[in-house]
Amino acid sequence: MRMCNVVLSTEPKGGKGGVATVVPMHLEVLGAMGAVEFIPTHDGGPLGKFWPWLKAFPRVIGAKRRHRDARCVFHLHPGSGFCLIRMLILAAIVRYGLRRPVLVYLHTPYLDRYLNGWYWRGVLSGLVKCADRVIVLTSYALGLLEAHGLADTTRVVPNPYSPSDARKERQLSRDGGVTVLAMGRLVEGKGFMETLYAMPHLPENYRLIIAGEGELNEAIGEAIDSLGLRRRVLMSGWVEGDKKEELLLSADVFCLPSRVDSFGMSFIEAQVYDVPIVAYAHEPVIEVIREHGGVFVDSLNPKAIAMAIKKANDLNSEMRPGSGKKWVCDSFGIERTRHRLSSVIKEVA
Repeated sequence: MRMCNVVLSTEPKGGKGGVATVVPMHLEVLGAMGAVEFIPTHDGGPLGKFWPWLKAFPRVIGAKRRHRDARCVFHLHPGSGFCLIRMLILAAIVRYGLRRPVLVYLHTPYLDRYLNGWYWRGVLSGLVKCADRVIVLTSYALGLLEAHGLADTTRVVPNPYSPSDARKERQLSRDGGVTVLAMGRLVEGKGFMETLYAMPHLPENYRLIIAGEGELNEAIGEAIDSLGLRRRVLMSGWVEGDKKEELLLSADVFCLPSRVDSFGMSFIEAQVYDVPIVAYAHEPVIEVIREHGGVFVDSLNPKAIAMAIKKANDLNSEMRPGSGKKWVCDSFGIERTRHRLSSVIKEVA
């Protein structure tokens, strides 16, 4: 019997953050196993939180009918907050109404916080009960679920990543300058403000590029002016494709002391280009950074971050070209992820 995987997730086209990178690669992994159908449950439009979700119900029923002669597995990717409730309803309908296997992927960076509150712990418990298997990205997340008795059907499958084949070699600054790159969604907890506050404690030849968009856009701009750093700090806005590659190729250090990432695709991308990393000692982030590939801080003190940036820059002399890309492929490559995910699907299909 043929295989079909139906994916319910945020629409990646035009998306910002990890979803725009991960969902297409997840579909590529599943495509190697058989037919794949994608059903968006959220998009960036004005009605993006509800209208795609409502349309997903008839599309889910239609998918069951279209693939009635196949082993059909539904893959649900809830985000955070109310999205967990919306996906809980869909999971219950698929599992108990349509009687089809369900895999629920818990990507939320707030898993620890949710599990420590009775309301959201109840929502997560409902999702676990509606899932044949729960997928988490790190052993840290698995440990959190184990501590609350919710890990019996949980498996660890990291996000897949496929580095581009055509890639230039990274060129370190030749003018004596040091380029620090901070990239991602400009939101609280990611470490953008902390990285900016570290700049006055670094020599004048250190410059910072902040790549991204988000709710902190205005606050970061005001802080740059108040610190007198307009000459040393550039806000490039959201970048993707060739522009993102250019920034990674020009970076001497990637700094993002985030306390809210559940995995951190930007850390993976930086390592593909052999860029030394400065990261907060946040357990799920530690799991995705290779040994000797970066410097961890356990304080958000600006002087501590500045010192870590200097140490990370010193690592450039030890980086073997191509070693980061090889490590990423070995750890999170499409084939490796396909093998792990295929084992989970076989358990339920």
